[in-house]
Amino acid sequence: MAKFMLSLRDESFKLLVSEAEERGILIQELIRAVIIPDWVKQNISAKTQSTPSSSNGNGLTRARVTTNGSVFEPTVTRIRG
Repeated sequence: MAKFMLSLRDESFKLLVSEAEERGILIQELIRAVIIPDWVKQNISAKTQSTPSSSNGNGLTRARVTTNGSVFEPTVTRIRG
């Protein structure tokens, strides 16, 4: 099973904590069951239509998740191999 590490700014972490608590789940479960599947759905359909505008130049895109009117947009800084 592949693993990855995620670093978040304080405001993004607080938003995830709040959203997870409202749903009665852990942050890890929120990321795994909600955020990642939504990102995949949005980006797979976007790839078939056009190139995503949030590309950071290395073939990766940034996820943009809207919850309760707030936008959570993590920044991909680098990937470890």
